[in-house]
Amino acid sequence: MRRQKAVLLGDLFGEFLKSEGLEQGIKRMEVFEAWDTTVGVRITELTSEKFFKDGRLYCKISSSVARTQLFTQRLEIIKKINDIMGSKIVKEIIFK
Repeated sequence: MRRQKAVLLGDLFGEFLKSEGLEQGIKRMEVFEAWDTTVGVRITELTSEKFFKDGRLYCKISSSVARTQLFTQRLEIIKKINDIMGSKIVKEIIFK
C-alpha cells in the first residue's frame, strides 16, 4: 500500500467550504465584522441592516446625520475594510 501525499487540514477545509457553497457566506460575515470594527460601536448600533453582494456593501443607517458623515468618509472606510480583509473585496458602499 502506498502512502498518500500529506494534505494540510486548512486546505481541506477551504476545499470543503468551496464545494458546499459556504465560502461566500463566510466572506460576507467577515465583511460585516470588518464594518463593525472600522466604524465603531456607535455607528454599528445605528446600522439596522447590512447586505453584501458583488463587491457592494449596502448599509441601512437610521440616522441621517450619521449617514451623511459616513458618505463623506466612504472611501476611507472601504480602504480600512479591505485592509482588514486582506484584499480589495469591497468596491463600493451604498448607504440607505
